[in-house]
Amino acid sequence: MEEDPLEAEQEAWRKERLRVLEEWCEIELKGADTLKMDVTHEPGSPTVAVAAETSLQDLYPLLIATSSNTVPQQSGDDGAETEIKKPETSDNRSTFDRLIDVCLCRPVKAQMSPKAYTDKTLIMKLAQIPYDHENGTHWLLLSDYFNNVSRSLMTSSEYSHVTNPSRVGAHWVTVGFQSATPHTDFRGCGVLGLLQMHTFTQRVPANILRAIVLLATTEPTDFPLAVVSINITSIILTQLQKGAFDGYGNENEGLYPFFSALHAASMARFCSIYKSQNCTLANTQTIFSEITRQLEKSPVSLLMLLNASNDELINTLL
Repeated sequence: MEEDPLEAEQEAWRKERLRVLEEWCEIELKGADTLKMDVTHEPGSPTVAVAAETSLQDLYPLLIATSSNTVPQQSGDDGAETEIKKPETSDNRSTFDRLIDVCLCRPVKAQMSPKAYTDKTLIMKLAQIPYDHENGTHWLLLSDYFNNVSRSLMTSSEYSHVTNPSRVGAHWVTVGFQSATPHTDFRGCGVLGLLQMHTFTQRVPANILRAIVLLATTEPTDFPLAVVSINITSIILTQLQKGAFDGYGNENEGLYPFFSALHAASMARFCSIYKSQNCTLANTQTIFSEITRQLEKSPVSLLMLLNASNDELINTLL
């Protein structure tokens, strides 16, 4: 005996309603103004950083180059030209699904702009590209990170006598790596981890960066700053892969500025919790879990931590 179409439709409606009610119990609705935040540069931070001003599509060929003298075309693992497919923009939902969305006030999943979709694709590809000793851009980012962190621990007169770091040595442990060979720490998320680490040191105000570096290097509660940065990049990357940020970004700026801003804000959040709660290395996973929860619930609230009018970070770290 065939099932009554009306009964089947009613049953589908009941199941969908229950699913939506469960889904929405954890969702926090945000106003339209929230999505208009300018995250090209974190609020209150300088805008002179090369990595912050350069679009990801311009940076990508430099980061995948196999030598300092070669700038390849965007390519996949097999050497063929990488095709960045544009996201579908048409609404392919059934009439029933559209009615469900309207009647239950369920928001339609945001469609990504082509530029934001391209940024998402390139971010995920950079996470698969290992650090390359022969790539001049990789070394420039790494040495500049070292200099930015070192500068925070020195007076201006001391820093004027510092030369570029050697590629191997105990000085890399001082700035937060696990060993004298820093490139081995990037295995988790490739050169994406390096790029975010470098951008973080450029984007936070100098006084906040100094406070963070002092917090990370003062015993007995010191922690490896570079390793924490790489772990946070991995956490945000996981959320990106799940589609958590598909509703952010736009055709003018893409998605990368938002992704990069989240990393800086998450780093600030980590350090704020670490200091205010007198944490040690044993507490790092607990803090990572808290940052993951906040990224899942309301990533924009993390960005507010770096707002110039928000004194929480300053009062905690300074």
